[in-house]
Amino acid sequence: MPGKLEVLQVTESGDAPGLLYAAIDKPRVGARDSGAEGWSLDVRGSAVGRGDPVTHVEFVAAGTVIHTATCDAPRPSLAAERPDLKAADRSGFYATLGGLDLRPEFELQLNAILAGGGRAPIGTITGRRERLRTSFEPRMQPLLVTGPGRSGSTIFMQMLAGHPAILAWPPFEQEPRVVTYWIEVLRALARPDSFMRQVAPAGSLNGDWWLGRRDPRPRALGDADVQAWLAGQAVEELATFAQARIESLYGRLAARDERDGVVYFAEKLRNDIASDLAGELYPDAREVLLVRDPRDVLCSVMAANVKRGQRPPPEDPARWIAEEFEGRIAAVAESWERRRDQAHLVRYEDLMLDPAPTVTRLLEYLGIEAGEEAVRQMLAGAEASLPGMSEHRTTPDPRASIGRFTRDLEPALLEECERRLGYAIALFGYPPAAVRPDPTATREFG
Repeated sequence: MPGKLEVLQVTESGDAPGLLYAAIDKPRVGARDSGAEGWSLDVRGSAVGRGDPVTHVEFVAAGTVIHTATCDAPRPSLAAERPDLKAADRSGFYATLGGLDLRPEFELQLNAILAGGGRAPIGTITGRRERLRTSFEPRMQPLLVTGPGRSGSTIFMQMLAGHPAILAWPPFEQEPRVVTYWIEVLRALARPDSFMRQVAPAGSLNGDWWLGRRDPRPRALGDADVQAWLAGQAVEELATFAQARIESLYGRLAARDERDGVVYFAEKLRNDIASDLAGELYPDAREVLLVRDPRDVLCSVMAANVKRGQRPPPEDPARWIAEEFEGRIAAVAESWERRRDQAHLVRYEDLMLDPAPTVTRLLEYLGIEAGEEAVRQMLAGAEASLPGMSEHRTTPDPRASIGRFTRDLEPALLEECERRLGYAIALFGYPPAAVRPDPTATREFG
């Protein structure tokens, strides 16, 4: 079958530091049938280290390593052509990547991993793929709640559960990740390293052999028709199955609770590929990006670590901001910029300080009942006492949680936070540190 991916550009890094030679032989620009088959992308090339030999090649998409391949395949033609490259005869790498690990508009970075631990860029492959669609017709649509965490999602989910058209599991009772679970299952089984194992096991059948993570990796089949079906239609059928399992679980919950008018089931998702794929599988889904001033999120994360005693606060907070926290906030900001034309932004501060209009705008975005009674029920649900909330909170009430960074963050740490996260702070409409929130403006729900 024709490929679902199209290669737009292949760029080789040339004389990269640490490499004597590097080339991407496959795919070629415009490839749909040659190098891009079904929901997969075939990549071939060679890399020779300048000092340390190249042991592996990693494939990076949207900042995440999606695959690592060994770099030791025979390349006799290169060795004959370039006798000056002593390691050329075993310098080849190959990988057949799952298309569902790539965004519809993707850039794939190839890096050589050197024996000494260094990395050197080989090149990039840019392209696009079709959006994943199935024939499945859901009776309920996902309401995807995304954000950085520690942004009021617990009370927000309780609020959503108060609307008769929204099915949400009560916080602290369960933490459902049904959509994420089945999308991760789908991605795993849609990778060629996995689905090829059923006809070419290439090793023992012990343990999780079917995921395809062990060497030797299966190569292309001699039967091109079966190969094309496994990489194409079979992947789409897996996606249909995943949607059916999601529907079955939430349909059972709705029936058990005698909920006949459910339009959405609400779940928290990370700002990653799972959210993107959920939007592809459910074109009528809705996404709410729940954000909070990143400086207050930082305070909440650190205070929660102290309160729980499970993870100590970082010994070097500034370094932790650079290595972990900045990436968390950047992922949310990047997600909002890509999907802001279809998602709805809710700020925690607006939800706390001006709840009724904020909830009304949310319901209008969702296209469900937004009258005074519906809003009242949702706000009443948010006021309900939740078992476990006292352990979850790090301030006694919303009044103390808004603008806490002006009290809790040391000046040097605040400066570092704003230096690294200033873009996201401005993107979500928050003021600089010099502007102090007015705590007297805070009011309770009702």
